[in-house]
Amino acid sequence: MIGSEEKKSRIKTIVRACRLIARMSKGRPEVLESHRIYYQMLADYYDRLLNAQEEGEFVAAHTIFFPVEILYAMDIVPMHTELTAWMTALFSGSYADLLSTSAEVGLAPEICSPYRVLTGALAAGCLPRPNVMLWSNLICDNSAKGGEPVMDMSGCSGFFLDCPFQQTDYENRYLKEELEDMIYFLEKQSGRKMNWDKLSDNIAQSDRQIELYRKINELRQTVPSPFPPQDFLKLFTVDCFFAGQPEATNYLETFHQELLETIRDGRGMASPERFRVMSIGMPPVLLLGAIEKVSLEYGAVSVADPFFCNWGEGRLDPQKPLDSVMKKISMHPVMVMYGPLDERLLDMLINCAKQHKIDGTINYAHVGCKQGAATIKIVKDVLNEIDVPMLILDCDIIDTTIAPEEEIREKLRQFFELLEDR
Repeated sequence: MIGSEEKKSRIKTIVRACRLIARMSKGRPEVLESHRIYYQMLADYYDRLLNAQEEGEFVAAHTIFFPVEILYAMDIVPMHTELTAWMTALFSGSYADLLSTSAEVGLAPEICSPYRVLTGALAAGCLPRPNVMLWSNLICDNSAKGGEPVMDMSGCSGFFLDCPFQQTDYENRYLKEELEDMIYFLEKQSGRKMNWDKLSDNIAQSDRQIELYRKINELRQTVPSPFPPQDFLKLFTVDCFFAGQPEATNYLETFHQELLETIRDGRGMASPERFRVMSIGMPPVLLLGAIEKVSLEYGAVSVADPFFCNWGEGRLDPQKPLDSVMKKISMHPVMVMYGPLDERLLDMLINCAKQHKIDGTINYAHVGCKQGAATIKIVKDVLNEIDVPMLILDCDIIDTTIAPEEEIREKLRQFFELLEDR
């Protein structure tokens, strides 16, 4: 039987770990200031979530790619479901018991592991129970079904945001009505009114943040690459957790300036940089250090993560906040994977490979992602046409038993040796 303190320990572990990293980073010249800012942001995010119930806060759990600008404008505490599952595994180093618990409550092993970890953690009482659940069809079946078990285990109500595949006038009107209905639902459930001025401020911040994402992604085209390979996960997390918040703008501005200084000094992540790699999909989060280590042994640097960093064109208008929320959804890099496969995905990959001078691509084929798996051959064929080989690395985002560290190391070595022989 899990005691109440042990139930809370998963979130407490995240808070303690992030605070420790932030504190140890301060004052060390070899550590980027953006690194410290990032971990302090994470510590504050989870500390607020940890204490939300005692302080009378209203918590909304939400799935990936959700417009958190709306939640912050209503002073609602967000809890990102998938990333909280990742963070729980990453900082506690423990996930096997949660996967086992999820199996006991009926989740099949073929289901995406973040959802299984999340379900196991809620069933075991290791995560706070939200007041409401918000989920959508962005961008996969796992997400579309992810809200129901959370509602069942938490005893809360929920709202499903139905996002159309296209952006015609009719579909945009439909999505805007969906957002308005969701805001009404949140007002009714939380007793908090939408602060439209605050939402406009959040949209202005998000617009600035997207511009910074674009500038950072453009700097990754520099040879040698100034970009720390694991920092794509920070960029992704910052938008998922803190979109529209001034601390996210501060982080991105700091990181952008650090990259400019690295380029000015002529420094790169690998010495020498021999291979420039494009990464498709999410690598195993518990093995990021091992992946970077073996990559740098061969002078290979990941310089492009198109599904996380390659934001589309357009600007957000603070005077039209809901229209801008819809615009941002359509601009998100991963939206090329939403709906029927078309030329958007293939053109983006080809352009990204050319702009970043890619020598090879690693496709992290997460076994729980049926959508990504369905595109593997098409993506490999189109990259072969421009002479960019692709390694298909079967793995799992969280569960390292699917593809153990040594197996991944060996496949990466073989791929980099193939690039050497070209």
